[in-house]
Amino acid sequence: MFPAPSRAVDPALPIRFSYSSQCPAVDDQRLAAFAYGTEPVAEGAVHVPMALPHGGTRYELWHGSGPVTRHSAHGAHIAEDGRVLVASWQFDEAAYGGIEAAAEYAYRGIGALLADSGYPHPVKVWHYFGAINQGAGDAERYRRFCVGRTRGIPAQLPLPAATAIGVQAEPSTLTVILIAAKEPGQRLENPRQVPAYEYPRDYGPASPSFARAMAMPWGQLFVSGTAAIIGHESCHPENAGAQLRELALNLDALVARAESHSGQRLMPTVLKIFLRRAEDYATIDALSAQLFPADCSRIIVLADICRAELQVEVEAVYQAV
Repeated sequence: MFPAPSRAVDPALPIRFSYSSQCPAVDDQRLAAFAYGTEPVAEGAVHVPMALPHGGTRYELWHGSGPVTRHSAHGAHIAEDGRVLVASWQFDEAAYGGIEAAAEYAYRGIGALLADSGYPHPVKVWHYFGAINQGAGDAERYRRFCVGRTRGIPAQLPLPAATAIGVQAEPSTLTVILIAAKEPGQRLENPRQVPAYEYPRDYGPASPSFARAMAMPWGQLFVSGTAAIIGHESCHPENAGAQLRELALNLDALVARAESHSGQRLMPTVLKIFLRRAEDYATIDALSAQLFPADCSRIIVLADICRAELQVEVEAVYQAV
């Protein structure tokens, strides 16, 4: 699928991503560290309690291109370096009356931060919360999250790329992470899929509010969580391997559109695979090694997907080569 290896990550990029089994001490260019796993984590890392298929903890490290300053505003922990800003929030759902109200409050905070931070352009937003598929019909927690997000989004906010994934645990904390930039990006949709914000009423009272990808002028493409959805319908129910192959075709189509706009070839540098069932790990690990370049850093974590029939989802960052 990717016949040539990807180029090493340019150290001058505004933001660089890597995975590690260790969390090194904070340095003056580190924007954030995220810990995946269920064990105690290093101080200074945001804990995302998604188990790894073989246990332990893996760290996702984000580095900028210049000295980082840290502070708090609008309830968020913030790191910025003059080119990009990273903000993270963790909300106790119960304190806000549930996932819907917590999501609304989160997006009001995002809007306020973008308005006065000097970084007005959202690049990508991540959302992690428990029991994402709990509840029937419009009472499902993911649908209630979408209602709250829609209500909280400022009218003028350009929809960023996004990922919304379920922690395999009971409802407790909504974790929200934002990357924002001083430069605007270009929102991209996938020719194989209906834009999420145009989904029909079948999927809830409020459509998911995000773009399929955001292409940044410095040559990185931030791809939203991507699943085996064609048009607006899920494909290959319950079959994780077939879903991974289908979503890889979705990634190909999205990247081809991005390349046609930029005139540059793009290759994945990091990708994260969210997998519902641990018993599918061997299949997905072997298949992802076939579908993606060997030098593309990847991690597989156990998580629930926004639709109960979906078993696997992938998000990625691509880079011009």
